[in-house]
Amino acid sequence: MKKQNNIEENKMILRPKLLVLFLLTTFYGFSQSKDVELKKLKINNKLDHFAARVVNDKVYYCSNLTRKNGRAILDKYAQNLYGIYEGELAEDGEIKNSKLVKRPEVGMSNMTAATYTKDGKYMYFTSNHTKAGENKLQDKNTFNLLIQRAEYKEGVGWTNFTTLPFCDPNYNFLHPALSPDGNTLYFVSTIKGTKGKSDLYKVSISNHETYGEVTKLSEKINSSRKEIFPFVSADNKLYFSSDRRGGKGGLDIYSYDLSSADPEQIPVSLNKPINTVGDDFSFFLNDDLTTGYLSSRRLKGEGGDDLYYFSKF
Repeated sequence: MKKQNNIEENKMILRPKLLVLFLLTTFYGFSQSKDVELKKLKINNKLDHFAARVVNDKVYYCSNLTRKNGRAILDKYAQNLYGIYEGELAEDGEIKNSKLVKRPEVGMSNMTAATYTKDGKYMYFTSNHTKAGENKLQDKNTFNLLIQRAEYKEGVGWTNFTTLPFCDPNYNFLHPALSPDGNTLYFVSTIKGTKGKSDLYKVSISNHETYGEVTKLSEKINSSRKEIFPFVSADNKLYFSSDRRGGKGGLDIYSYDLSSADPEQIPVSLNKPINTVGDDFSFFLNDDLTTGYLSSRRLKGEGGDDLYYFSKF
């Protein structure tokens, strides 16, 4: 089999292509304010910015690793490398004084799409294997994605980087998202049994040290297309992106109430200005349930994946 670097191919998974779809979406039990306000952040430029998450008074987000001159760093396959940045949260949602979260022995590894415990002590993030594994869907060897956990220690920073034990190198595991109580980890994978290009899964967590059995989410949530970037809000609603039929554009952001007992519930595509004909993904909602961030590659953007702040949700 021919070995091939799969980091960029899996990015969207970390950076999708535009697909325009024209079918209608049915709405079930979801109400989005008609007064939602959306603004593009000042940190956006021609580089990619995505996956913003608020932890106390900090904002973590993903962007290209860059040289001193600001140019993106490429690996030996001429593909972008990404890191996680930490910034200060301003009252208007802007992100100030950003700095790179450092990780030992980065090499060809990416560090993107993370989730954090409420106390900021643990982080789960997307990286990649540095040895090629078998890609059963593409019938070739690739550097598949994996999920790692890190622990924050005062005076030291992020340390104790550990790959989660269920991350089989022959499949992709990415985009982790913790439940509000921190006892369940949602994520994306391509493991055997996946219905589309990627599906949403979950696993139980005990003390951030041991993990239960990997379980795929229901067929109501997963489609025959691609599901990525899950997020679970404080009121136990699952938000994720998909390019399934019936959307408003390439990737749309959907909502699904995990607390509902309605067997007929289906995911709901969010309205404008959240979703557009472009790619909209990596939704995050603060605990106030009215403000948050999303990433998008839409018209009038800066040329890459851009971060937007919304209010009055």
